[in-house]
Amino acid sequence: MKNARSDSERAFLWSLGGLYWIRKETEPCSSLSHLVAKEPVWADLRSVEQVGPALARVDCWTRCWTHIVPVPNVSVKLYQKASKQKADGTAPVYVRVTANRKTSLRSTGVYVRPRDWNENRQRVRASHDLADALNAKLAEHIHEAQRAALDSASAKAAKAALDGSSGTLTAYFERFIDRLRAQGARSHWEVKKYSSTLAKLRGALGDELSWGEVDRDALQTFERYCRQTKKNNPNTVRKELTRLRRVYKEAIRDGAVKPSEDPFLVYQKPKGRRVERRKLPLAAVEKLAALGPADGLAEGSFDGVARDAFVFSFYAGGMRFGDVAKLKASEVNGGRATYRMLKTGTPMSVPLPPAAVVIADRYRGGADGRGGYLFPLLEAGAEGDGVHLRKRISSRNAQVNAALKRLAVLADIEPDGLSFHVARHSFADYARRQSGDLYAISKSLGHGNLQTTETYLKSFDRDAVDGLADQLWKRE
Repeated sequence: MKNARSDSERAFLWSLGGLYWIRKETEPCSSLSHLVAKEPVWADLRSVEQVGPALARVDCWTRCWTHIVPVPNVSVKLYQKASKQKADGTAPVYVRVTANRKTSLRSTGVYVRPRDWNENRQRVRASHDLADALNAKLAEHIHEAQRAALDSASAKAAKAALDGSSGTLTAYFERFIDRLRAQGARSHWEVKKYSSTLAKLRGALGDELSWGEVDRDALQTFERYCRQTKKNNPNTVRKELTRLRRVYKEAIRDGAVKPSEDPFLVYQKPKGRRVERRKLPLAAVEKLAALGPADGLAEGSFDGVARDAFVFSFYAGGMRFGDVAKLKASEVNGGRATYRMLKTGTPMSVPLPPAAVVIADRYRGGADGRGGYLFPLLEAGAEGDGVHLRKRISSRNAQVNAALKRLAVLADIEPDGLSFHVARHSFADYARRQSGDLYAISKSLGHGNLQTTETYLKSFDRDAVDGLADQLWKRE
């Protein structure tokens, strides 16, 4: 009678089909110990030859019946992504978790050549030298994924359970950007830069990246993607990697990833390229300042405003465009410009030579009608929203740069590479030539330390060497 009951119950389970989970909620009999263990195990109840006979022998079958429950509709398989093949010909094997037609991938850290992977059997072929070890590792990943699938209603939830409290690299990167965004308008450009880095990282390596997926090979792939696909110059590529490195440092401090798992420990960032900063000699700045209607520059035109702002910046210690644009008339008094730098928040007080005072006085009269701004580059109320202010400054900067190229043609100056920031380069170079006082130049530029100023002036070193040779050997 007992056997007949077991057979009928077994037949009912067979009709259900699929993967089921046997939970240990009652103390099992020894004959069921290989199915209901101290740790729950998977049982495919469609495998009659394997599971059926075991259930038929169970004396306490009735007690265990209510503890066999269906697993959520989550599929767990292995998948080799041949499109991410490395230089050595190997490609990564992922755990693919699928639920409700949504899929998430998780790295296993296993790389094999496509010819060594058996997709049908979900195994590394026996012909591979490390087949047993690799298949054992893959089996562990599958087991972990199946366990995570139990309490997960979606592929994303299952993957999150696998990743644990530290989450994924991409999820942490997004939280890092959110923290920057929470700092307010001052971090607007940082948010844009890091968001761009994350977008490139996903373009190179995939939308969802676990910490284990990013190794030295992955960093090299990211580097190639920036250089070849995005056409970034060497300095930009290095900056992208520097930002990713900063995210890793923060993650290590937060305990999201172990220091030993930092891929930058075995990776060397590419060298940057020496930047040739465009600069104008004092004579060229004076030529721009002297432009008038006879040269084709209409009075009261936007190009005239762009010219005056550029020349003012040069005389005001190389003031950045954002600081010139938001400078209030009330901040220019007694032959000084007193303001707070937009980029760093550093308070500045810069003495103005007569040429700069003349320009400031030219625009002071209309400042009240535009919210107190000295130059007509921003409209009243622009500072109400810090993010809007920075976007407006960026837009105006592009317009001013275009105007400066037109002005360069009128002044018979090479327009290529001329932008508002050249006024800052030009001041730094002129100050270096005239005084050589690195500390004073650093303070005028608003740099936080002398090393920044040294780096800034490095591209002008050739001129300094040439000048020394002229002094020593009186070269014509």
